[in-house]
Amino acid sequence: MVPIISRKTKIDKPKEHCAVFGVTCDDIGFSVSQILYTGLIALQHRGQESSGISILKTGGKINTYKRKGLVSKVLNDKILSRYWGNIGIGHNRYATTGSEGFSSQNYIQPYHFKNNEIEFSFAFNGTIPNFEEIKKEMEDMGRIFITNTDTEVIAQLMASISLGTESWPEIIKTASKFLDGSYSFIILTSEGDIYAIRDPLGFKPLCIGEKKTEKRNLYFIASESCALDAVGATFLRDVKPGEIVHLSHQKDIHSELQIYSEKTALCQFEFVYFARPDSVIDGISVAKARYRMGQNLARQDPLLKNLQFKENAIIVPVPDSGRSSAVGYSKQAGIPYVEGLMKNRYVWRTFIMPGQKKRNTAVHEKLNPIRSVIEGKDVILIDDSIVRGTTTKQIISLIKDAGAKSVNVRISCPPVVSACYMGIDFPTCDELIAGRCLKQYGITEYVEKIKEIIGADSLLYQTIEDLEKAINLNTGLCKACLNGIYPLKSINKLSNLENSIKTSRT
Repeated sequence: MVPIISRKTKIDKPKEHCAVFGVTCDDIGFSVSQILYTGLIALQHRGQESSGISILKTGGKINTYKRKGLVSKVLNDKILSRYWGNIGIGHNRYATTGSEGFSSQNYIQPYHFKNNEIEFSFAFNGTIPNFEEIKKEMEDMGRIFITNTDTEVIAQLMASISLGTESWPEIIKTASKFLDGSYSFIILTSEGDIYAIRDPLGFKPLCIGEKKTEKRNLYFIASESCALDAVGATFLRDVKPGEIVHLSHQKDIHSELQIYSEKTALCQFEFVYFARPDSVIDGISVAKARYRMGQNLARQDPLLKNLQFKENAIIVPVPDSGRSSAVGYSKQAGIPYVEGLMKNRYVWRTFIMPGQKKRNTAVHEKLNPIRSVIEGKDVILIDDSIVRGTTTKQIISLIKDAGAKSVNVRISCPPVVSACYMGIDFPTCDELIAGRCLKQYGITEYVEKIKEIIGADSLLYQTIEDLEKAINLNTGLCKACLNGIYPLKSINKLSNLENSIKTSRT
């Protein structure tokens, strides 16, 4: 979903937009609603604004339930008890596109499409930068839209293509020719099939699994492998970039076709921040990749050459995303790892709080330094990224107020200098602290300026080269937010997109 965010929803961490999950069972008497719930709970980190499911009993009709809120709130036992079916899909959403109308059910997924020609339910993770162009062409054909999301555009596009063919693989393949963006999506058809596709560049992760017992066979599709673990399924493999996968209780699980691309561009932020550490993406353990990021930071850190500093130093992660890298840094540096920040798990989602004053208060409520371990120490603070820098500045202030001798910030991701048009909810370039400082102070001075702004005693970022080594992926990574090189052909046409987004916020 293309990020269109009001001025009130400024964030200081990158936000992923969605999670998708699907399951089909060959036992028509078995209901998968509880399994959908469990899978979505495991993927809650990918979207906390809304949740929903579409479910179908073989030979029956699609029923959809979706509401604003966390999975546990939306899909409680009372709701799940009403939805029976052996085939279903689910979705978690972080609201960006169409956020001005987010209270409307039309903006929450799964997107249940039904007209006099076709019916299906659709769950989508990603962003289609050229969706306005597609929408305009379809409006010229007489199509009427009720939302301002790329999700509805994709649904309407597939419905229009279906007028010429009843083959879902062909519908999806044809639709993909128009969609220049990042996406993984799943479709539940009225015939009881689930189809899934990962975009040809492989921006968004998607994997398949199975669970076979004496009584029944179940097949799964999920944004991350941690969801398969949660439901007791066996991980089979990742969906290949451009591949269309078919889940059917009659035909099992199989590949229909693959749309080949000369290159791939898996989002590097999946490894840095988005994915759960217990997930495996394209054969790479997220936890191990983050561990290696920490090791690489330590290898490049000039402070560690100072033996007097090392004797007084402790390594403190920003919970929870800094932990894996902090462990790797600690192991490489030979410096103690300490839980110096206590996280209140009942205070969260500070990135959507209106007003900077409220967000500042929320940081204090969410994190509390442990004075007994911090006082008098040279703290090496490990975090995954710096976006605006406001939260990092507040955390540094908290640690110094707790008596730290110094706070030395180490970031496992290279500086984020460019906006993202491929599905990460980054601010515009001028709002990114690294992008703004790079523009104002140049390549040789901008990191030093960031250090001054956030109040750190020293600041070290991961290099792009070391990030690639840490992830160690044989195929390509998307690093557009780090180097400004965008892998999508439509981005050149969208050179004024940032200005249009700013206009939409006023």
